[in-house]
Amino acid sequence: MLFMLKADTILAQHPAEWSVQFAIASTLPSTAGKQISTGFAGVVTGVHQNHLLVAGGANFPDAMPWQGGKKMYHSEVFVYKQDNGELQLINQHSKLPESIAYAAVCTTSEGILYIGGENENGISNKVWMLQWNQQKQAVHLIAYPSIPIALTNAAATIIHNKVFVAGGETVQDASMQFFELDLNNLKAGWKTLPVLPHAVSHTLLIGLAHETKPSLYLIGGRKKNTNGVSSLYNNMYEYDLLTQTWNEKTALPYTLSAGTGIWYNLDQIVVFGGDRATVFSQVEKLLADIAAEANPAKKQALIDQKNQLQETHPGFSKEVLLYKANTNQWQVIGTIPYDTPVTTTAVKWNNAIILPSGETKAGVRSPYILKATIHNKNQ
Repeated sequence: MLFMLKADTILAQHPAEWSVQFAIASTLPSTAGKQISTGFAGVVTGVHQNHLLVAGGANFPDAMPWQGGKKMYHSEVFVYKQDNGELQLINQHSKLPESIAYAAVCTTSEGILYIGGENENGISNKVWMLQWNQQKQAVHLIAYPSIPIALTNAAATIIHNKVFVAGGETVQDASMQFFELDLNNLKAGWKTLPVLPHAVSHTLLIGLAHETKPSLYLIGGRKKNTNGVSSLYNNMYEYDLLTQTWNEKTALPYTLSAGTGIWYNLDQIVVFGGDRATVFSQVEKLLADIAAEANPAKKQALIDQKNQLQETHPGFSKEVLLYKANTNQWQVIGTIPYDTPVTTTAVKWNNAIILPSGETKAGVRSPYILKATIHNKNQ
């Protein structure tokens, strides 16, 4: 059964209870000819053997896309260790089997599993486990069972050693498929679960491993439509792993896609930033108008208008949102003081949350690895 409560009636505000402290933990290494790293969107990232790995991703190293710049996909792997709370790059000579960006990613006890994604050859259905071999001080990769369909911009999470993948984009459109892989039974391959409430990409999938009620939460996202203009979502759904049913929960306070989030503690989910899609929607509408316009002068005027929108992109949401499952409430608990990265993956590491690189506005990537520390005076 589906049900919904209005978010505007129960968006709680308890500013004195929570605070979030941010810092730049490190800067990605620069590439040849660059004083500072261009940064990457859609990186494969996670923690294994107490080391942070940041790999792959996509960027526009030479020019912005509206200036004719070509999107480049990457395979480099950067490995960091913590030294007195500071990040130290210890390895940057390894590569993934092929360039990849926008894969569904989750950290497991065995390593960092990344599923699908895309590169210059199209959308992938390949699945790899990325590991750090502490003894050999080397990156190691293991091929895992391929997912049934090629997906990019899907979401993944893990509960009780089972990996779940939701939504994403296929070659044709957004997906409403939902899959499970039991890491204790790889021979069984991927299992198809009840479809999502709607097709969606650029969404969040976060697991809460309650002992009595383990659940997954599908949060926000968007869906590209045939007219070129996307549907935007603020919806949130809970998937009960015991009953295998979807239930609608309190919506986000606004539409949000391409953000990042984590299971923080007990019944709590924290969401960092995301795209509220104001500029995104305007650009999509202009692209549709450009495609339909036959008059060259009018077409060029629309192109100029679109380019101006992208060049003056204000960035993404700076709010940090907290959801409490036991009260079904959202609240704002902090503000990101830096350019907010989207299309990245938040990673818990010791007592902090790491936000590596990501896109900060249209065509622009962050060279930084941000660190967020959450404080709650009652915990």
